Amino acid sequence: MNGSTAALPDEMKCFICRSKGEYGIGSRPVPDVGEGEVLVRVLAVGICAGDAKCYAGAARYWGDDRTPCYVEPPMIQGHEFVGEVIKLGQGAGEMYGLSIGDNATSENIVPCWNCQQCLQGRYHLCEGERSHPHVVFNSVLNFFRCSPSCVWLASDMSRLALRESAFAEYMKFPKGAINYKVPKSIPAWQAAFIEPLACSVHAVELGSVQFRDTVVIAGCGPLGLGMVAAAKLKNPTCVIALDLYDWKLEVAKKCGADVVLNPSHCDVVEKVRSLTREQGCDAYIEATGHPQSVKQG
Repeated sequence: MNGSTAALPDEMKCFICRSKGEYGIGSRPVPDVGEGEVLVRVLAVGICAGDAKCYAGAARYWGDDRTPCYVEPPMIQGHEFVGEVIKLGQGAGEMYGLSIGDNATSENIVPCWNCQQCLQGRYHLCEGERSHPHVVFNSVLNFFRCSPSCVWLASDMSRLALRESAFAEYMKFPKGAINYKVPKSIPAWQAAFIEPLACSVHAVELGSVQFRDTVVIAGCGPLGLGMVAAAKLKNPTCVIALDLYDWKLEVAKKCGADVVLNPSHCDVVEKVRSLTREQGCDAYIEATGHPQSVKQG
């Protein structure tokens, strides 16, 4: 189905990053859609730690003497989102299995579909070609991120095109995006968690967790808790969750952790060794973002 359900306004409100620490409400034209494109009314959008770090002026976003700047203000951020489909470009409904009124989300990376990685099915490693740069929703977490869920590093920014994203009333999914219909039974505030949960699942997949492994997951924030739940589904012998906050460890238990440890209360390295007959763990997944946690692993 193509078309839309109602007339759209000319302008939309949005939350704009203008510079380090300078964010504010503004307005932009409501995007129009062309062939293969989808327009959604944003229902919910999460705030990532990367968004907070960009606001604070972290060098990995704004650059320093070692890191190039890739933030291009003024821009609209927001990459953990769900929206209601309100307009479909020609062929978009058939292409993505979407209809007007559906709830939908989209993967952060819109691959170029022309490079060797894309042609071999590894679109998450898209290299992009200069004539076909791949697109990334303006999600300030995707580059230079110290996370096991990150598998791509932008070394040549000329192969990248940033697209404004979900901190706005309306958002466009470009042609070639990887879009998904979201069941209406999932509340929008929960559906916004699809993207970080996908990162968690991907991290566990990269960790090659096997049957009867002992798995340690350091950090019980939203990503770490998703990793606990995903690792538990691999049927390991034991999932051990680490965090400095006891209340987070209680949530980790509900997500499937068999053992929870607080590094401020015990020597977690020695504790894990004692639990595994001095063998240590089979997989360690770092989800805190702190260098000490990497060393601990």
